[in-house]
Amino acid sequence: MDLLLSSGGNSCLKEEQITILHHHMKDLFNGIKNVLFISYAQEQQHQYTKKIREKWWPLNDVKLVGIEEFESPREAIMNSEGIYVGGGNTFLLTKKLQENNLINSLRNVVKNGIPFMGVSAGSNIACPTMMTTNDMPVVMPKTFETLGLVKFQINAHYHKGNIWYKDDESFKMHRGETRARRISEFHQFNETPVIGLCEGTAIRWKEGLGRILIGDASIFMPNKKPEKISPGVNIDECLNIIS
Repeated sequence: MDLLLSSGGNSCLKEEQITILHHHMKDLFNGIKNVLFISYAQEQQHQYTKKIREKWWPLNDVKLVGIEEFESPREAIMNSEGIYVGGGNTFLLTKKLQENNLINSLRNVVKNGIPFMGVSAGSNIACPTMMTTNDMPVVMPKTFETLGLVKFQINAHYHKGNIWYKDDESFKMHRGETRARRISEFHQFNETPVIGLCEGTAIRWKEGLGRILIGDASIFMPNKKPEKISPGVNIDECLNIIS
């Protein structure tokens, strides 16, 4: 498999980071003519595809085609040369994939070698389940099971500690639960390791190994302290660091 998993797109990255991500997108989709864009994570699918195509897609020689343009979504996936799953709401994305009976088809084509890129919600569904998403359950899928392309869970848009927010002209600390706390709650009932991808962080996953390309991340194991990793670090499918 050849995967590019990011916690965010253009709006989350600095210019030099965008250059790096675009380089890896070109490498991921090298030699193909069409990439299927799965727009299910947002309700207005045509508008979403149009926005990505016009404002974010960097491959001038590769056509981005929205799945909503096909009469048969399953055939679109089965005949795809490359797949890009956009961000939005992971509950909505998973529900629409399940309603259209696309989970197995999508899993199979990617495991058989079709290059796959996921952004935010699109990265979440690469995991065994969508249980570490930050999204609100605006709709409910049949199950939380997703593609299982990797064996670990992703928490996209991860940030360490509390956040500060602007209230009129002053800044105040939000004292609610941190992302780390939420992940620890997941580990009270689940053994699967979790990687928290900070805003804009991207992983290239190829042949069973991953490499942090952009941004920082934190690795969470049950009953262990989180471990921060930076660009250039390699990880295996159990989130062990490979020297």
